[in-house]
Amino acid sequence: MKRITCVLATAFMMFSASHAQAAETLKIGHVLPKGSQFGEAIKVMNEELAKSTGGQYQLEEYPASALGSGGDVLDSVSLGTVDMVMSSSGGSLSNFNPKVGILDLMMLFRGPEHADTVLDGPIGTELLETFKDKNTVGLAWGENGFRQLTNSVRAVKEPADLKGLKIRLTASEIYKAAFTTLGAETFVLRFSQLYQALKSGEAQAQENPITTILGSKLHEVQKYITMSYHTYAPAVILINKDLFDEFTPEVQEAFVAAARAGGKASRDFVRKRDVDGIATMEAAGVTVTPAEEFNRAAFEEALAPFYATYGEKFGMDKIDAIRNTK
Repeated sequence: MKRITCVLATAFMMFSASHAQAAETLKIGHVLPKGSQFGEAIKVMNEELAKSTGGQYQLEEYPASALGSGGDVLDSVSLGTVDMVMSSSGGSLSNFNPKVGILDLMMLFRGPEHADTVLDGPIGTELLETFKDKNTVGLAWGENGFRQLTNSVRAVKEPADLKGLKIRLTASEIYKAAFTTLGAETFVLRFSQLYQALKSGEAQAQENPITTILGSKLHEVQKYITMSYHTYAPAVILINKDLFDEFTPEVQEAFVAAARAGGKASRDFVRKRDVDGIATMEAAGVTVTPAEEFNRAAFEEALAPFYATYGEKFGMDKIDAIRNTK
C-alpha cells in the first residue's frame, strides 16, 4: 500500500509538472499607462482565462508603449512577433485597418449606450471580421472612451470658439479633417510629448478621454474642458491570426469570452472615471463646460463639408446605419 501511494504521488507530481510546462504566456501590448482601462481589461481577461482554461494560458501586459508605438505593436501582432494588442480607434488603428476608420467620424455616436449597441451588434461584428485581412483576429470591442476637448485659452461651446486654437491631435487624417473644418490649427505630436507641449504653450488644446487626461495629468496644464463627447474611441482586442488558428475550438471560445469580459470591464472603468474625473478636475481649478452647454447641433452643421467628403469614402448608407441604430 505504501509503495502504491508513493507511485500515485509521483505520478501526480509528474502530471502537475507537465501541466505547468504546458501553460503558455502570451504578450499583450498597449500604449496607455499601467492601471489604465486597458490594464483593467487585461486583468479581467487573465481571470477569465484562468477559470476557462485551467490556467493553461495567461497574458503578460506590456503597457505604456513598452513594445513600441501603437502602429508598431499592431504591425508586430500582424507579423506574429507580438501575440496580442489592445488598441484604440483613431490614428494607428485606422491606419492599420482603414475599414474601421468610419468609427473615427466626429459626432457619429450619441452616447455610450448607442456605441455599445452598434459595436455589440451586427455592425461591430462585421468590423471585427475585417481584421482578418491583416492577419489578426478581432476578439472583442472594449473602450478608450469619449474624447473631450481641453484648452488653455477659453471655454469652447460653439464652433467659432475653436477658430485659431492650436490643437494637438493623434496621427489621424480624419481627426485633422474634422478640426480643420471647424477652424482649428491642427498638428500631430507624440502623446509622450503632449504634457510639455501644453505646459510650454506649443499646444493650446488637445482632445482625449477623461481617463487619459487624468492618467497623464494633462488637466494640470489646461484651464478649460468641454464635455463635448465629440468622438467616440472604442478599443479592439486583437490576437495574431496564425496563433489563434492553432488553438482548439474550445480555447478559441475561451479567448473570445475572456476578451468580451475584458472589453466590458474597460467600459465600466472608463464610465466610472468619467463621472469621478469631472469632480477631480473642478477641484484642480479647471473650468468645466457641461454637455448641456455644448452646441452639438451647431457643430454638426459646421461639419457638413467634412461629412460630404467622408460620406463618399465610407458610404453614407454605412454612416447612416450607425447613426440610426437604436
